[in-house]
Amino acid sequence: MAESADECDGKPQTQQPASEFSISKDQIESLPSGGFDGDISLIETWEKAEWAARVLRKRRVLGFDTETRPSFRKGESHPTALIQLATEKYAFLFRLNCTGMTPGLRALLEDASVLKVGQGLKYELRLLEKEHRVRGRGFVDLLEAAHRHNFTPKNVKGMAAMFLGIRISKAAQTSNWENRCLSAKQVCYAATDAWACLMIYRKIAELRLALPKPGMLR
Repeated sequence: MAESADECDGKPQTQQPASEFSISKDQIESLPSGGFDGDISLIETWEKAEWAARVLRKRRVLGFDTETRPSFRKGESHPTALIQLATEKYAFLFRLNCTGMTPGLRALLEDASVLKVGQGLKYELRLLEKEHRVRGRGFVDLLEAAHRHNFTPKNVKGMAAMFLGIRISKAAQTSNWENRCLSAKQVCYAATDAWACLMIYRKIAELRLALPKPGMLR
């Protein structure tokens, strides 16, 4: 039997430490379905976007996510269609393809005093900077915490299962977020993803696990 590269080099073999926070696909599927059940505001006008941004800037921590129309052809891309910001009881869905980037929403995204918690944020924030010159501040990426503590899996669905004890649906993820009217399933999915990030963050903090420092995630 051939020796491994480490054995040939005389280096001791190392193994990835077992995660204290791990859940299998079967275990996830056995959990009760869950999601955001609070009030959802669909923001489709400039005036309503400015109002919602003022309301949200009064909060200390928010759940955050974005949605973009999926691309199925090589070289095809689409702009950010939706920004979701959520508290424990309220979710605000900003339809950028309807409102554009308003001054109030920009100020909220660039306000370092309001923490915005999401998962895998670097690409999303780079896209917002490219499209709208938004320099996001005060963002906390749960993916960094997942790598630090070896959560398995590291996506929102996996972390929601581990920390919230629920199974969230991702069925609407690859739907068309530029549709004239979003479906009820799309609205519920979008609100749930932002809300789940907030609740996962709170649970991690409650367990006194180290969290990444908020920043620009460049």
